[in-house]
Amino acid sequence: MNFREIKKLISFRRRSGAGIQTVDEFREKAKKKIPHAIWDFIDGGAGTEQAVHANRASLEAVLFQPNYLVDVSQRDTSTHVFGKPLRTPLILSPAGIATLAHPRGELAAARSADKAGAIFCLSTGSGHSIEQVAEVSNGRLWFQLYLWKNQEVIDSLISRAKNSGYEALIVTVDVPVVGKRERDLRNGMSLPVTIRPGQYLHYLRKPRWVSGILRNPAITFGNLTSFTSGDDASSIGEYVNKELNDPSKTWDDLERIRSVWKGPLIIKGIMNPKDAQRAEQAGVDGIIVSNHGGRQFSSVPGVATIFPEIQAVVSEHIELFFDGGIRRGEDIVKAYALGATAACSGRSWFWALAADGEQGVDRVLHILEKEVEDTLALIGEKTLTQVGKHNLYRHQAT
Repeated sequence: MNFREIKKLISFRRRSGAGIQTVDEFREKAKKKIPHAIWDFIDGGAGTEQAVHANRASLEAVLFQPNYLVDVSQRDTSTHVFGKPLRTPLILSPAGIATLAHPRGELAAARSADKAGAIFCLSTGSGHSIEQVAEVSNGRLWFQLYLWKNQEVIDSLISRAKNSGYEALIVTVDVPVVGKRERDLRNGMSLPVTIRPGQYLHYLRKPRWVSGILRNPAITFGNLTSFTSGDDASSIGEYVNKELNDPSKTWDDLERIRSVWKGPLIIKGIMNPKDAQRAEQAGVDGIIVSNHGGRQFSSVPGVATIFPEIQAVVSEHIELFFDGGIRRGEDIVKAYALGATAACSGRSWFWALAADGEQGVDRVLHILEKEVEDTLALIGEKTLTQVGKHNLYRHQAT
């Protein structure tokens, strides 16, 4: 191999993310590729961001107690969710406006999840629509729904998800008001993306990102264009600010959704055992234990801290999902050991998308699956489905 070929190979590896070995490396690459205000929107949390850090700290406090001299030469990382096999043991959490990270946005992420045998959850606030995402993926798709003020919007979105073949509906309940995301407030982050006078340099330093935005349709909420008088980003952004949050919503609204959605119904944002019990009474099939990635409220515990309390009060018929701070394959195995049906992650795929588009998401899913496989070997388990509290250090297992 001559020098030119070696140089070409190195360049390809850099472009494709092939040299990246961890989710954190994708995070650092994404930070370098996108403007400061966009980075803060993706990476930031509410208030002092205490909950963002608590998610990681609570997971890091969970420790394994390995068993050795076990034949782990053949390991199986697959599992089952709602009775169906899941090859890659990860659910890509809903995250809004992925077109901010990369023009292909949710289309790229859904395709990657399909290829990897993972589940992709589409956000109500996605850049591409319910129908567009369904067109590019033959994989398992879930749709995430907010409790809008206008019941017609809720009914329409549910109907569209059903008609497009989405398997499960996720109702997010932890947004009675939008959390105070101070980074976004300082940056004046809004839709359409507006460059403030003090930010010109930040955007000029990211010419590829700017070029991608200019060559593609305006960044907007793809699912909401039919609900506004205009289809421009300003009109839709204004509509979202006015209609998204309704502090008057109650359990009655969830029960109404249960009456019209016949597939698996999941509630997202539960951090209180009493709410988990009430959700089961309302007829949900699954609960995503989540603090919204720390983006809604700062003064709440990390998900790994509260998860055992919630698991203790719901029946075995409820599938529990762990969503908060997942960055490594060992985190996914920890979630299973704590009793989760599956682990969910939003920022990991979002960072990979921002760093390297669809190839980045392909790569990050491969990394996480390999790390899960290695973790199984290191704790002495042949299959992910055998993992449980017995694998945890005794202080964690009670």
